[in-house]
Amino acid sequence: MIIESTEEDVVEKVLERVEPEGEVVIQAPDGLKGLARELAEEVSRLEDVESVVLDAGRVFGACDVTLSLVSSADTLIHLGHYPVPSVDDALERIGVRTRVYVPTEGPPVEEWMLEELAEVLRYHGFEDVNLCATAQHVPHLARIERYLRERGVEVHVGKGDPERVPVEGLVLGCNVSCVKRDLPTVVVCSGSFHPAGVALTTREPVVQLDPTRGVLDPGDVEEVVRRMLTVRLSKTREAVDLEPEDVEVVGSTALGQVRPDVERALGGVSWRVRYLSEDVLRGVGADACVYCGCPRVPVDEAARFKRWLVLTPAELASAVEGSWDRYVLDSIPSPEHVTEALERWTRG
Repeated sequence: MIIESTEEDVVEKVLERVEPEGEVVIQAPDGLKGLARELAEEVSRLEDVESVVLDAGRVFGACDVTLSLVSSADTLIHLGHYPVPSVDDALERIGVRTRVYVPTEGPPVEEWMLEELAEVLRYHGFEDVNLCATAQHVPHLARIERYLRERGVEVHVGKGDPERVPVEGLVLGCNVSCVKRDLPTVVVCSGSFHPAGVALTTREPVVQLDPTRGVLDPGDVEEVVRRMLTVRLSKTREAVDLEPEDVEVVGSTALGQVRPDVERALGGVSWRVRYLSEDVLRGVGADACVYCGCPRVPVDEAARFKRWLVLTPAELASAVEGSWDRYVLDSIPSPEHVTEALERWTRG
């Protein structure tokens, strides 16, 4: 079940529409953990609820559910994100009877932002564009699409991979399949990762509408991409001469981040961890590591891993294939050419 909500009415909507029972697990990203605690207090008073467990870990999406967390759960309430369909199916199979996802709407898109967006598109001659958003801002897509269409812009709000993307126009850090590859894209989000990811995937201009800041034109996004590539291509070049025995394979325990095909392609021996950290890398004795969990971690958190070479599977595949000069953003599921390249490298 999906309950779209604002932060102000999450508790009320969940209690109105859901009948939690048995053991209830509540997940939320850091910014919503206080709200999760408030919801837990209310849910714990319900007659059919035996206990409430709050996930204290860092939660980056509905992919971030571990088997140990829900092994005895009857109900899962996840705040902040839309479901990942393949993960939701897995939860049903293991016995989590009630699964509720409550994406919370982000700050409003002001009228002046829409005017500025239309002006930027006119200036660059973009008359045909993709339109997508992160989970917080998906509720704004219909209004933005209508506004642009009324001003003569052809707008495409696409369907993504049905295994990962449950609603039209939703872009994930690990999956941008909702966008057409041959068009400029408007990305509605805060932060720089998603626009950069779309730009790297499509190789087309990206305009960012950030409801907390305003409109960033393609030049702003290109600068973010340039800085990202400076770091990531440098890391990828370092891996060119690596042998399979030089690299530790670290996977994720999160149900939506497990990539057994990649781990098998890399020899079938891997470490598993909920969250990659410096302590984990010290513990496994890794100088070089390919991280098969969330593709954002090696990129977003590169500053924490300066002592180590931490790559995504796609980056390692580029290095061993000698194609490191054309950067490929990693994704889940992994493209077939990535697993094939890694398998060839492992087999020598």
